Amino acid sequence: MKHYYTTLKVFLLFSLVFNLTAFKSHATFTYLTTRLTTSYTDSTGLFVRLSVPYTTNTPQRYSCGAPIVIYVNGGFGSSGSLGSMFTMSNFGFIVCEFNFPGGGTGISKSGGVFDNRGANSMKAIHDVIKYCLGLSVDKNGKYLHEITGAITPLYNNVGVIGGSNGGCNLLAALGLHSNDLSTLAWISFFESPIGDGLLTADPGKPYGHSVLMFQNPGYNDSTNTFDWTKFKYSSNYVLKISGHDTTKGQFYFDLNGNNIFEPGIDYDIVGRTNTPYDKRTYYSQQIVQHAYQMGYYPIANPLSVHFADSTQTKSYWNLRNGDKWIQEFMPHIPNLKVLFMVRDDSDHITSAKNHPEVLNTWNKFSENGCTWFRVNSDKSYIENVTGQTLPTAPDNDANVVLNSLNIRSMVMPGNIFSNRYMNHYACSEEMADRVMNNNWSLNLSGILSSTCPVVNAKIEEVESDVQPMLYPNPANSEAYIQINANDFGSSTVRIFDAIGREVMQPQINDVAKGFNLLILNTNNLSAGNYFVRIEAPGVTHTLQFTRE
Repeated sequence: MKHYYTTLKVFLLFSLVFNLTAFKSHATFTYLTTRLTTSYTDSTGLFVRLSVPYTTNTPQRYSCGAPIVIYVNGGFGSSGSLGSMFTMSNFGFIVCEFNFPGGGTGISKSGGVFDNRGANSMKAIHDVIKYCLGLSVDKNGKYLHEITGAITPLYNNVGVIGGSNGGCNLLAALGLHSNDLSTLAWISFFESPIGDGLLTADPGKPYGHSVLMFQNPGYNDSTNTFDWTKFKYSSNYVLKISGHDTTKGQFYFDLNGNNIFEPGIDYDIVGRTNTPYDKRTYYSQQIVQHAYQMGYYPIANPLSVHFADSTQTKSYWNLRNGDKWIQEFMPHIPNLKVLFMVRDDSDHITSAKNHPEVLNTWNKFSENGCTWFRVNSDKSYIENVTGQTLPTAPDNDANVVLNSLNIRSMVMPGNIFSNRYMNHYACSEEMADRVMNNNWSLNLSGILSSTCPVVNAKIEEVESDVQPMLYPNPANSEAYIQINANDFGSSTVRIFDAIGREVMQPQINDVAKGFNLLILNTNNLSAGNYFVRIEAPGVTHTLQFTRE
C-alpha cells in the first residue's frame, strides 16, 4: 500500500509538470489527463480527464477501437467530474469529463474564471466535443488518438450525456457552436429539466428534498397547463437564502383562495438565486410574465437579494433554457440521434407525473427534423448492464408521439435496480452499438453485434486487419477517413465518380504506423455518388460515399 501511494504521488507530480499523464486506478481502465488551449482560460488551459480501457485486462467492445462518451455534469457548479461514468471504460468506452473554466482544485483546476455556466462554459463544452471528435488538438499539440496508446478512438462513434442541468447546458452549447460538430452521433439526457419553468420547478418539486408539497395543484398534468387565476404574490414573506442573504416577497399558487401565503398549504414557487454572482433571484420567464400582467412588478425589495426584472430574467435564461436552442443546431447536425433517460421515482427537478421536460424536448426535436428520438434505453440493454431480468422495465419504441398520458407508462421504475447510473451505461452501450451497426430501428429484439462492419460498400478485398471507415456519409464540405497503416510511409487518396472517372487530383499524406485520420476536402465535388480509393502501407481499399 505504501508503494502504491508513493507511485501515485510521482504520477501526480508528472501530471502537474506535463499536464498529460496516466495512472492505473482500477484493474480494468486507465486514467489520462490533458488540457485544451482556449481563449477563455489562462495559460493553464481547460482540464480534461479521460478513462481508457486497460488493454491487458479489459475485453474490447469493438476490435477496431473504442467509442467515446462525454459527460456534462449537472448542477450549477464549476466541477465536471462525476466519477461514476468512468465505469463505462469497463464496457470498452473512452469516457471524457472536464472542469469548466475556473473549476476544479489543485492539479485538476481549469484555467480562467468560472462564469456561472455562462458563455465561456458553453464554449468549453463545444471545445471538449470537438477534441473528442478528433477535430482539434490538446495543449501539447496532440490529437486524442495520440495519447490513448493501443486504444483507437472511434471518432465516428461519439456521444454526449447531459446529466440534469448539464443537459440544458449541452443544448445551449450546441445551439451556439454547432457548425463544426456535424459528425456528433448522438446525445442523451438524464432527468434534465429542459424547458421554461422546469429548472425552477414550477409544475412540481423534486422528491426527497424536505419539501411539504411536491406537485403543484395549480398545474394540470393532463393538459400541461397552469391555472393562473391562483397565481399570487405575498409582499411581506421573508425567505432566508443563506447565512447572510435574504429576499422579501413570495410568488405562490393560492390553493385555498384566501390571498394569504401559507407555507405547506399553498404552493410556493421556487426562484433560482444567483448568489454570489449578482444577488438576484430569477424566476421562470412564464412566472415573471404573469407577474407583470397582474401588476406585481415593480417589486420593492430592500433586502440583500432582489427579484430580477423581465430584461434580466430573459438574459439569464437565454443560456439555461435548453429547448430554445434545438432549432439552431439541428440543421448543422441533421443525423443526430436522441435518447432521454427518465425515471418515475423522481425526475430530479420536477415530480409532475407527465414529465413536461421530456414532452418539451420531444416536441422541439420532432419539429426540427430529428429522425430518431427514444425514451429510455432498450430493455435488452438495461437487463444486460444490470445482469437482471426486469419484467417491469419499459421497452419503448423510438419516435412515439409523446403526450401527457402515454409518457407515464414509458418512464423507468426507480426501484427496479439500485444504481441509477445503470441507465447511463445501458444508454451508452445501445447508442454506440446502433452507430456501429447503423441500426436505427424503432425497437430491438436483443443486443446488437459488436463486430466492426465495413462502414460503406466494400468494392474489393482489404489488405489491412482493420478496415478503413469514412464519415460522415453523406458528406458535405469534408469527410474523414480513418485507417490503420502497418508501417510509416505515405497514403494516396483518389476520388472517382459513378462511371469511374477520376474527378480530383490525388491527395497524398504522410502516415504513421497505426491509427491515422485523413481529412478529405469535398468542397469542389458536385452532389452525387463517388468512390474513394485509399492506398497506404498495408491498406488497399475502396469506399463509396455520397456528396450532398
